Amino acid sequence: MEISPGTTLLWDAGYTASYKDMEFLPAAVLLTRVISKPSPNLVCFDLGHKHLASEMNFPRVMLLEGESCTQIGQSEEHLMVQCPNDDKFAVGDAAYAIPVHICPTVAKYKEVLTVVDGSLSGAWQVAARNLKINI
Repeated sequence: MEISPGTTLLWDAGYTASYKDMEFLPAAVLLTRVISKPSPNLVCFDLGHKHLASEMNFPRVMLLEGESCTQIGQSEEHLMVQCPNDDKFAVGDAAYAIPVHICPTVAKYKEVLTVVDGSLSGAWQVAARNLKINI
């Protein structure tokens, strides 16, 4: 049997949108920060290719508190978002995002932090991070 460990264990916004009848709630949420606001209605988050799957079209994350925002660009380190209500974001603010495709994101981190009832409860080591191919 083959499974997709990121999706099976953590779910993501892509499967939530594709399989609405299953009523799963995403279990993985990324913590990001507002890095800059380079022009009116433009917000830059520290959520680039190195942290988030980039193989699909935008949107690549469901940005909580950013429902009216449009993702317009991504580099290795940054995600550029056009927001008509950018006054709700200030440089340094924390923001939360649910990846549309969680699998590549999971393998990019050594561990994931677990939260229960709003409090940090522990950490899980990510075995997929240390892949080894034996020849």
